[in-house]
Amino acid sequence: MSKAWGRNFLVLAFTAVCFTATAQEQPESKTTKSGQDVTPARRAEVKGRLPRYFGSLVNNEQRTEIYLIQAKFREKISKLKQELEKLETQQMQDIEAVLTAEQRKKLTGFRDNSRRKGKSDSPSKDRDRPNDSTSSLLPEESAATSRTTGPLNE
Repeated sequence: MSKAWGRNFLVLAFTAVCFTATAQEQPESKTTKSGQDVTPARRAEVKGRLPRYFGSLVNNEQRTEIYLIQAKFREKISKLKQELEKLETQQMQDIEAVLTAEQRKKLTGFRDNSRRKGKSDSPSKDRDRPNDSTSSLLPEESAATSRTTGPLNE
């Protein structure tokens, strides 16, 4: 019985050592095709949105790599968008500089009018408008028109 007890003790000790060694292992870093290190912590932190139709095509590894690529370009794209916005503003200022003072006043009036119009229009007003095809007809005319143009009255 002492041999069986000793063997069980050795198996138990070996299992405990293997379990401890596995638990202490550092998560291995994996290098993607784009040359970036992907650790499990980095994987959890990287978020993004796949391009249209990619969701059903890629596996989890590819998905993570795409998110990393998007993160790499996100800051560059943001800076370029800001620069583009500045250039468009400068362009509009240069264009407005061509106008006379009277034309600038009219332009300001047009813009103010457009802003007021945009604020006063609401989506619910558009839904409350009658359909323009029947709005010009009275109820009797609309019924008469539908009776005479129907396929049964040929």
